[in-house]
Amino acid sequence: MNRDELRAEIAKKNVTKTQIADALGISRTGLSLKLSGNHEFKESEIKRLVDVLSLTADDVNRIFLS
Repeated sequence: MNRDELRAEIAKKNVTKTQIADALGISRTGLSLKLSGNHEFKESEIKRLVDVLSLTADDVNRIFLS
């Protein structure tokens, strides 16, 4: 997973980390741990990120499959 690309998409879409955490049903600390690589995103969380950030198939490949 390319965490830098995910962070860039979050910034580009002008969504706060609090909004992302709320959408995923996790704490902001939990999100920070996932973005730093200390914890992995669950499949359901990735699906929710795709929806919240309006990611394209190319985005998904670049962020989650690289």
